[in-house]
Amino acid sequence: MIFKLNVDDFNGLSIADVKNVLDQSYKKPLSEILLFDLLVDEEKNEGLRHGVYMYFNDKNECVYIGKCSSSHFAHRIGGHFGMSPKYGMNTFLKRAVEKLGLKYKDKDKAYQGYVEALPIIANYELLIINSNRKGNKFISSLEKVLHITYRPELNFPKSYPKTYKAIADNAVFIEEVKKL
Repeated sequence: MIFKLNVDDFNGLSIADVKNVLDQSYKKPLSEILLFDLLVDEEKNEGLRHGVYMYFNDKNECVYIGKCSSSHFAHRIGGHFGMSPKYGMNTFLKRAVEKLGLKYKDKDKAYQGYVEALPIIANYELLIINSNRKGNKFISSLEKVLHITYRPELNFPKSYPKTYKAIADNAVFIEEVKKL
């Protein structure tokens, strides 16, 4: 099954409709992701380079949304799984370890929390929204609209940005993306 959607498929849909499509879409378990899954959009028969990716927990709740506007998905998504607490790109894994209560204060055991988190996170799932050739501004706005729609807890572990204003469920999704 395909866990990649194309942003053009959201044309004319409301925020609520897009959320429903995303919630009902197949998501691939992280334990089953292969490098080659992140390289090609099979539907469009093109390289999969830019867009937004979403991680869902085992309850189908969106817990993290990221964007890929300058590097490709294989690089960006893979970067979230650096097994070192000091690694700069592993925002998702680092925050998941903290949220799961597996962060060790003892520096000698810092890696242990990452190891313990992996079997749990293996059940999380990935959904990609392909936005090739839409440009950095569009992709940043797409990510922001999805942040506002889902309020993913691992993106905002301390507090939700006050600058993120609510968007009506009946608003046209792509128009809202273009406005931001």
